[in-house]
Amino acid sequence: MSKIHLRAAAALLLSAVISVSAWAAGASRTEAQGQVGAAVGHVKKVGVEQAAKDFNAAPEWKVKGMNVIFNDMKGVVLASSLNERLVGKQTLEMKDPSGKAFVKEFTAAAQKGEGWIDYQFINPETKQLEERSMFVRRVAGFDGYIGVAITK
Repeated sequence: MSKIHLRAAAALLLSAVISVSAWAAGASRTEAQGQVGAAVGHVKKVGVEQAAKDFNAAPEWKVKGMNVIFNDMKGVVLASSLNERLVGKQTLEMKDPSGKAFVKEFTAAAQKGEGWIDYQFINPETKQLEERSMFVRRVAGFDGYIGVAITK
């Protein structure tokens, strides 16, 4: 992937992460884990393709401002309930404002089963740097994961 394409993909994913910040303020860790569990169950019930379509469009995947991210283990975005422009983008090399390769960390945690990853982003409303945590869980029978982020 060229540097221009990588930067464009990074900008798109970062815009989704940034947009989620204002939108998901107030959601708890327990709620994020519950939303991930529901999303993983949905993939099991309807399959990868239908679940990806649903995550991109259906309002139940935007409960309390939580955004469902569905990635494969190579960092390709399969679904984003907040930003469909990310679908199909390779985001594995993206870094947050501190230089942390947060998508790689999402992927590493998911490869172990599940986990919380902390990262930073710029809140588009306040223009302030904020701390976030995303809970990710591997989808059984598929080489990918679901994630939901909250503001710390």
